Amino acid sequence: MAFGKQTYSNDTEMRESLLDIIRDVSPNEDTYFISNLRKGSPAMQSLHEWNIYHEDRATSVDAEIEGAATDYPDLQNEVRSNNRTVIIDTPIRLSRTKASIAMVTGDDAMGKEKERGLRRLKSEMEYAIVNGVFAAGSSGVARQLCGIDGSITTNVTAHASGQSFTETILNNIVQKSWDSVGAAYVGDVLAVPVVLKRRIAGFGTNLTRNVNAEDKKLTQEVRVYDSEVGKTVMIIAHKDINAAAGTLTALLLREDMFELAFLVNSGEPHWEERAQDGDRENGVYITEFTLVNYDEQASVKETGFNTGL
Repeated sequence: MAFGKQTYSNDTEMRESLLDIIRDVSPNEDTYFISNLRKGSPAMQSLHEWNIYHEDRATSVDAEIEGAATDYPDLQNEVRSNNRTVIIDTPIRLSRTKASIAMVTGDDAMGKEKERGLRRLKSEMEYAIVNGVFAAGSSGVARQLCGIDGSITTNVTAHASGQSFTETILNNIVQKSWDSVGAAYVGDVLAVPVVLKRRIAGFGTNLTRNVNAEDKKLTQEVRVYDSEVGKTVMIIAHKDINAAAGTLTALLLREDMFELAFLVNSGEPHWEERAQDGDRENGVYITEFTLVNYDEQASVKETGFNTGL
């Protein structure tokens, strides 16, 4: 519905896609994944499916004798994987009185609340990307996507509670990824609670250093580690990674194996007006999307680390 002049004017409403706003505004470690994971093909329905092809490295050779007829073995099939879309919204309601008083002072009350709503939406999307627990949904029960933490199922290790996070363990984590996939797909981002990033910074080796942030990834220098298997890993401190005693978690990820799929036509973040049901303005930012993990074997999850330095 078109209006002449509204009670709010938010620059973000002038842009083609709110997803661009969410991804571009202050990219940082707190919301690293919503800012940096690529947007893939749209989800055509609430159950989004894709194929995975993973072939293990040969461990033996089947030599052939001279003149032998060629034997054609069955080729390895792709495996179907899937995830559910999740609907996330941030409702905003503002009374006519509040809007009117704010206008007198020169403030744009609705615009301000919408800016705050976008930040909340981004934060909730990020939390779901990391910690979402798969739920198919039913009448009265919301669907939920499986987040990064839950999508890693092969390379998972639960250490005894209080395990110290050492340089040896970090190299072991990278090696697990290296052992599971081709060298071109080894994990390249280690997402950890801030205490583990601080511990890595104290390893006291020239293999740990700061570098300038890449284009649009982060707004400041980032720490990287040159692992013993030859892979340079970016270390990010993330507030949504499990930091609880006994289950403190480190996630080594191959970033380009993940992507976001938004429901076709209406899934990208957008603003929807709601019916005026009183002396107030109602609306909501809403999105529907899921997470795609193209090869969970490239990633590693380890838990149980000490919560202190």
